[in-house]
Amino acid sequence: MPRQRILVQIDGLLSVHAVRAVWTALGAVPGVLGAEVTMQGAVLETDGSLDQQLLAEALAMAGVQLRSLQIEKGALPLL
Repeated sequence: MPRQRILVQIDGLLSVHAVRAVWTALGAVPGVLGAEVTMQGAVLETDGSLDQQLLAEALAMAGVQLRSLQIEKGALPLL
């Protein structure tokens, strides 16, 4: 599958600690190749096989909640 760039909106990113916890949790999700996490949400680079349920569960373990995701069309992959 081709790489995808996914914009993720997350509820509960209220501190630098939460951002770091989410970044760490995303690294354990199968299919996530890279993540940029800020207080506004995350941008993921995936191998195209991301399981949304596993993503939501990983975020819940980090103490936040998945609000929505949007696959970017025609975007270059993150390096």
